[in-house]
Amino acid sequence: MGGWSRGAVLELYRALLRAGRHLQYTDRNYYQRTVAREFRRCQALTTLRDKEDALKRGQFFLNSRLGGLV
Repeated sequence: MGGWSRGAVLELYRALLRAGRHLQYTDRNYYQRTVAREFRRCQALTTLRDKEDALKRGQFFLNSRLGGLV
């Protein structure tokens, strides 16, 4: 992903929700609510650096197999 953009954020959100479909050891509804809550919380970020850091955190979570949940 090449930096912060609306498309990059939506792509990450969809990828996280898709990855959550395969969860076995946690409640899928809880996972979906948590992902949505975190994205809503990050909407209030104003600086580009904060937005990019949040995007990187989400990418790391996805790439690390949902932080060890899968």
